[in-house]
Amino acid sequence: MQMRLFISLSGYIFCLVALCIPQWLTFSSGILVNERYLLGLWKMCVVQDVGSSVCQTFGTLLDLPLQIQIGRVLACLSLSIGAIGFLVSIPAITCVKCLDDKEKYVRRILVIFGGALFIVAGVFIFSYVSYFAYDSLTNFWDANIPKDLPRWEYGDAMFFAWIGGFLLLAGGIVLIISQLHLTKELEGPQATGTNPSSSNTKYSKNISQVPSGLKHYGGRCEELRRISNFRKIGNIVFSIYHGSRQ
Repeated sequence: MQMRLFISLSGYIFCLVALCIPQWLTFSSGILVNERYLLGLWKMCVVQDVGSSVCQTFGTLLDLPLQIQIGRVLACLSLSIGAIGFLVSIPAITCVKCLDDKEKYVRRILVIFGGALFIVAGVFIFSYVSYFAYDSLTNFWDANIPKDLPRWEYGDAMFFAWIGGFLLLAGGIVLIISQLHLTKELEGPQATGTNPSSSNTKYSKNISQVPSGLKHYGGRCEELRRISNFRKIGNIVFSIYHGSRQ
């Protein structure tokens, strides 16, 4: 179980790194070979090969492009939902171990709910990265842009976000499938309607109750049989006596 949760944790870390680093898009100006521009969700940087870099955060939110606004909302929402998934799944896996067999369904429900949250978080970040990549690819091959003009290319943060979204999806699906499979295994004997303990108890009760009735009934039958035999003997004696007198 911890291994399945580790998959989601790895995806969450990848998404967090992708949100923070300003490397969603990169391009070289072409004028200075040793100078690159980096674009992120929060700031834009100019990096030189000598190691120096200058970054500037974006201004107001309304002045940002629509892609950056959507990216901020979906990325933050994905990380928030993933954090809630961990808050639900980790106690259910590590702490909720004192429950009996009937109350362990609470643990399975919590784990399934946490897996569903991981899936939602993965869908949010994966769908946004795919949309952002498609938009960047469309702008890269835009025929209206001159060929000599530098264009934005994919950065490392996009690949981190893709990997993180995929791991979140995989971790959530594995958690849900494992819990559903475990539930089916536990409900298998109950689905057939057989309960060895209850059946043995009922059988023992029936065995303990039936002999007393049979004994009483048997004694009554024996008594009636004796009475009928006495009557037969009396009739025979009476018929012999009556015949001798005639």
